[in-house]
Order: sequence, then C-alpha cells, then structure tokens
Amino acid sequence: MKKETAPEWTDQSLQAFVRKVDWNLCRDFLAIARYGGVGAAARATGRRQPSLSAALRRFEAHVGHTLCDRSSRGVVLTPMGVAVLALCRDMAGSVMAMPLHAAAAAGRVEGTLRLCMIPDVAVPAVDEAIMQFNSAYPAVSLHIDIAPWRQTIEAVDRGDADIGITCDDIRRQSLRYVTIGQEAQQLYCVDKAPLLARLAATGLDVAGEEKRFAPRYFTGESFILTGGDEPRELRDLRARYGLGESVSGQVDTLSEARRLVLLGVGIGFLPIDFARPDEAAGRLVPLLPDDLLPRYPIYMITRTDTPEGTAASLMTRSIVSRMAERSLLDGEDMRLA
Repeated sequence: MKKETAPEWTDQSLQAFVRKVDWNLCRDFLAIARYGGVGAAARATGRRQPSLSAALRRFEAHVGHTLCDRSSRGVVLTPMGVAVLALCRDMAGSVMAMPLHAAAAAGRVEGTLRLCMIPDVAVPAVDEAIMQFNSAYPAVSLHIDIAPWRQTIEAVDRGDADIGITCDDIRRQSLRYVTIGQEAQQLYCVDKAPLLARLAATGLDVAGEEKRFAPRYFTGESFILTGGDEPRELRDLRARYGLGESVSGQVDTLSEARRLVLLGVGIGFLPIDFARPDEAAGRLVPLLPDDLLPRYPIYMITRTDTPEGTAASLMTRSIVSRMAERSLLDGEDMRLA
C-alpha cells in the first residue's frame, strides 16, 4: 500500500469542502461498507453499480484520500477509510435523530406510551431506543406489559397497546410489521441430568460443541413446555420429531421454564441469548446441532392508523433509527468485494 501525502487543509479549503461535498456521497459510502462492496450495495439499494463506483471516486476526491484499496483478494478499507466510516456513521445517526430532537424541542409530546412485549426478549435496538426516547421525551410515561406473542398481537390490534414486540405474526391488514431481530431456541438440560449419563453409557460423548445429538435421542424425555409463549417454528420442530409428548411441566413464561429445567424437572427449549449465562457457567447443557435449531424473526408491530407525531410513532421511529445505526456498526465488513 503506497503512502499518501495528506492535503494541506486551510480555513479556506475546509470552507470550500463544506460547500462542494455532496452529503449523499456519505450515504453511498456507508452503503458500500454495510453491504460488502459496490455490487452488493447497488443490488440492495436499487442503484446502478457504475453510479455507486463513481460516487465512491467522487467522495475520495473530496476527502483527499483513498478510502478503499483493491487487491487480488478483493477490496479493503484503508486506515483513512475506517476513520471516515466512523464519522459517516455519526452523521447518519445525527440525521436520523433530527425529527426526535425537533419534536422534543417543541415540547408537545406527553402522556403514556403503552408497550406490550414477549417475555425475556433480547433485542438491543429496543433497549437503546427506550433509553433514547426517555431522554428525549421525559414527559411521556412508559407502561410495559409482558404477554405471550398471541396476546401481544391482540393487545395492539385492540388498541390496548401502542407498540408490540413479538416473536411471531398473524398477518393482519390493521397492523404494520417491522422485523427488528431474530431469535433461535436450543434444547437444554441441567448439567447433572441423568439423560447425560445415559447418553454417555451408549458410547456417545457429550463434551464439546461438535457433540450435539439428533432429535431422536430425546423423543421419550419429559419436557418443560411454555404453552402460549411457544413460537410456531418451535412447535413445528417438536411435531416433526415427536418431542414433548411426555410433559413434566407446563409454564407461562421462559423464566419459569428455565427454573424447572435447572431444577431437573425436565428438558426444555430456551432462547439462546436468554440461556447464554447459564450455558457459559456450565449449569445448562445444549443438546441439538445448530443447523436444526428453530429460528424466527422478532417483529415490532403497530396499528397502520397510528398518527404521526404521537409518542407511539416517535418511539417506532426511534427503534428503526437505532436498528439502522446498529446495522452500520455490526453489519459492515472491512473487506469489500
């Protein structure tokens, strides 16, 4: 990589840069980084590849540095490109936050915002949006209910909740669905479960990630089931392999399911993120291969007739904004194609 000579920036040249630079070029550069290259960014955004390539060249000319290096292995961000990418992320976050701060300055948002959420859901963008929203609109009181996914959808549809966070959807024309994450569930048993000794006695070694088992080994085991909290994808998996026909516990929430599994009452499915601390501590043992695990989207749902400028619409915008910021932080690859 050849060393570049930094341009001499004066007050006059910086002012000229501000006048001449097209802020859309920052957006294009973010898209190229996020989607892994010019071609992928063009497909994702509906743009023409030559147009994005030209935008990147223009942006590099404005900045005065090469932001991407091409080699036989692909295209990578230069150190200057990494630094500029961080600044572009900050700019995007500031642009997305403009409507929220403008509404807060107007002082017109108050009242109660009602959220209904499935238990123990782990979507960082939601937590970040709640903190951001509370800071921007301190006059709005947050009321959060916890309910199974079906009840969450019904609560939003009836108007008992303004926003729902749910792991499944019954597509209704009265509701708007936004995918905000994905969750996977694993089958767990307690670390001292007799099941592990029986598996070991058959010559199966249960140690290590590569030692997961086919579902047929668990068809006769006693299960802890979560009833109304069970996603359709998990229910279909159990039906396909005959899992859970013997029930040793029926609970309403994932927290109760976790407690009974840890007590050795039975084996049960838990979200991976939810069970991760127990797995890391050795208290819970995962049983199924990763490629068999049921995976399903997490949705934010609102009514289609939600008025603009209300606390519900502003919270929705805040969640989408945080998702976009996280995708820029987590989704880009330093090696571009």
